[in-house]
Amino acid sequence: MILVSGATGFLGSYVVCELLLQNKKVRALKRASSTLTEFEFICTVNHISELQLQNLTWFTADILEIADLEIAFQEVDEVIHCAGMVSFVPKDMEEMVRINVEGTANMVNTALHQKVHKFGYISSIAAIGRGNNENLIDENTKWETSANNTNYAETKFAAEMEVWRGIQEGLNAVIVNPGIIIGACDFTRGTGKMFEIGKKGLSFYTPGINGFVDVRDVTKCLLQLLERNIFNERFILVSENYAFKRFYDEVADDLHKTKPKYNTPFWLAKLGYQFLALKSFFTGRKPLLTKETTFAAYRKFYYNNAKIKKALDFEFIQVKETIGWTCEWYR
Repeated sequence: MILVSGATGFLGSYVVCELLLQNKKVRALKRASSTLTEFEFICTVNHISELQLQNLTWFTADILEIADLEIAFQEVDEVIHCAGMVSFVPKDMEEMVRINVEGTANMVNTALHQKVHKFGYISSIAAIGRGNNENLIDENTKWETSANNTNYAETKFAAEMEVWRGIQEGLNAVIVNPGIIIGACDFTRGTGKMFEIGKKGLSFYTPGINGFVDVRDVTKCLLQLLERNIFNERFILVSENYAFKRFYDEVADDLHKTKPKYNTPFWLAKLGYQFLALKSFFTGRKPLLTKETTFAAYRKFYYNNAKIKKALDFEFIQVKETIGWTCEWYR
């Protein structure tokens, strides 16, 4: 039995679907408040049959509740921990610590107690040291306290430390650090919003660069690492380092919209997030743009994917192909 946390989310849904396609028995965790809307859409994307769904069992549990996990982990051989919170709003820091750090510690502790054979943790490239330069980043890049690290990055790094602690205590675990994950999903949230933005036809762009990866590649890499018993290591999962302008140019081409033409001056973007922060203060609604997302849009990060390619002899789907596939589903 394979247990998957965060199974109703974007990445977790793809992990569950890939396991069902392999005829594996899956116990999928969901919170009492979760809906299956995105999961059901991603099942359609992956052509999951009713017969394959018979291998799936839903289990209502909260990763912050040890008692829930102790029951959920019974008769489980393998765990894939996808659950997490992504936010770039400062007031969400405390909740991110609870979900990303404390929740991961609970998953690790329960896996150790229940003697789970394999543990896969999906982290983020945000948890890898970035420093203050534009050098090529790999798995050995040292974490540094830096203005380049968001609150989200801080919590994912701390969560990784919990997994490394588990490894020291005997847990067979592997960590993957995906870049910006894109693919067919709920286009009202997460990276799906990037396609919604592209649909509107942008006039302005920012000069940032970051690593992008297809959600299907993230799933396949992690499952192959677990299948081959590759433990006690971390792997960057990035297909290509992509400029945001190039990304939105290609989305615009596929959706037949206007490409962004003008490089947004940083002072203008700064005024924008400050205005939205003030608006959020009075309305109580989360701003669409924050200081963290603004700074990220101007920074250039380059990631090295050589380690995973060598370990699995793996070739990533090109970002342009993923954009085209995602836009087809968006339409």
